[in-house]
Amino acid sequence: MSASGFFRVKKLKGAAIVLAASRHNKRTIQAEHGADGHIDADRICLNLSLHGPDKPEAVARHAKNLMSAACVRPQKKNAVLALELIFSLPPATAIDPEAFFRDCLQWAAQNFGGLDNVLSADVHLDESAPHLHVLILPLIDGRMNGSDLVGNKQRLQFLHNDVHTAVGARYGLAKAPARLQGQAKEKTAQAVIQRLRATNDTAQASALWPVLRDMIDRDPAPFAQSLGIDIATPTAKTPRTMAQIFTSKGKGLNKPSKPIGFATRPMPIGIDDAANPQTLSCVGIADKPPPAAQAERPAIKQHQHDDDRVIDRSDCEFSDWQDFDQLEHHEH
Repeated sequence: MSASGFFRVKKLKGAAIVLAASRHNKRTIQAEHGADGHIDADRICLNLSLHGPDKPEAVARHAKNLMSAACVRPQKKNAVLALELIFSLPPATAIDPEAFFRDCLQWAAQNFGGLDNVLSADVHLDESAPHLHVLILPLIDGRMNGSDLVGNKQRLQFLHNDVHTAVGARYGLAKAPARLQGQAKEKTAQAVIQRLRATNDTAQASALWPVLRDMIDRDPAPFAQSLGIDIATPTAKTPRTMAQIFTSKGKGLNKPSKPIGFATRPMPIGIDDAANPQTLSCVGIADKPPPAAQAERPAIKQHQHDDDRVIDRSDCEFSDWQDFDQLEHHEH
């Protein structure tokens, strides 16, 4: 199976969120460099800055300057102050990361307001899967418009398809699969857990492991991509043959032979009417009608022969039918 990269969009909210994101992207948070972290401190020197200032404080200051120049009013507490785009390659890929991520940066600029809106673009090569963080200031026509830039489900689907066509496919990457279901989802989640256990991944010792485990069970595809695991393909349901369709009993024959309310064996306690079972109702048990009621019923004439029956055809239309006498003559 061909390897696939993936693309994610995150909305960043909060007064100091650009500074916090930049500190992570610029690797200035010392707590992330420890032995229990997922960052290889010896490989930090391999990371690349493709665009923007080198210091996180300068990135945050650049965002404020752009907003001030556009006369943007102070934003609400829950306003989207930045977007973070993440592009990732499979682990141990033969693709040149710098060339690939420069093309991703160009695509991001084209789809999120231009290169002037890009605050920073940092490539991380110090983790298992090479990836790119792009911080975007959602400043469009003098207004902060982060929610519209991300858009709805259709907009996100377009972005995923377009980045694959414009960048991923040109580098031989497969299109990232849709959200897995059924056995494919279960098998992929099992493969991710087995890989983490086999490599003694430190994520299992994290306090966040229960949350991560739940996320893996719900949507294992991104985790499988990050670990370079082939994603299980859904098993196609084998269609039934015509013989199976025509000989099937169908669902109707699996229903009870008698509707609710009809007497079945054994009879309810206290009822002994095996010779003449009666219909049960929700109010009580129907008994035989009294003799007076039987006398009031009109007598039904029993015909001895089928030829004596009379059929009313006044509501039937026979104009298109073939004459029976002609049909009989034709057969002889």
